[in-house]
Amino acid sequence: MIEQLREVKQKAIEDLVPIMSDESIDFIVTSLLKYQCKSVLEVGTAVGFSALSIASLIPEIKITTIERDESRYVQAVRNIEKIDVRHQICSVFADALDYQCTQTFDALIIDAAKAQNKTFFDRFFPFIKPRGIVIVDNLDFHGHNKNAELLTDRRNLRQMVNKIRAFEDYVNNREDLDVERVLIGDGMMLIRRIGHSFNFYE
Repeated sequence: MIEQLREVKQKAIEDLVPIMSDESIDFIVTSLLKYQCKSVLEVGTAVGFSALSIASLIPEIKITTIERDESRYVQAVRNIEKIDVRHQICSVFADALDYQCTQTFDALIIDAAKAQNKTFFDRFFPFIKPRGIVIVDNLDFHGHNKNAELLTDRRNLRQMVNKIRAFEDYVNNREDLDVERVLIGDGMMLIRRIGHSFNFYE
């Protein structure tokens, strides 16, 4: 499986498809194991590299992953079938803004349109179990988040960064959430509910 994952990664790089860094995947896997997560909802499949990497490292995990770009979805399905992890990964072709969740999950991974972080969070957080976690990727947005004041001539990019910052302010100001910002990859965030007993049999 390791060689097949390398091929998926290399093809994505050649096709200029954004994929998670190895450091980001390591952080996610460590967090999923720490909080004993068995089920994951991922918003933003791309070509399936992150889901495949997680599945390879946590054999008992079940992942539902959503992708709205048809060509990337098709490639993800091919990769999942080629590596033969269909028993672990369910790939869904849909816009996450329209996707109707019908089950609860131990973890939510948000790695899609950055301007929609808050919308995705509000839409799917109710389906995360009380002891569950949320991981958000790409919060630094290639370093632009730290230097938004310099984007005076790039209005659309500045608006994107402002929405990322607004999402961070939103979760940090919620008294029911514990938020950990980590300097890994392109900036990540781990969110948990405060005051939960972490009964892993719930």
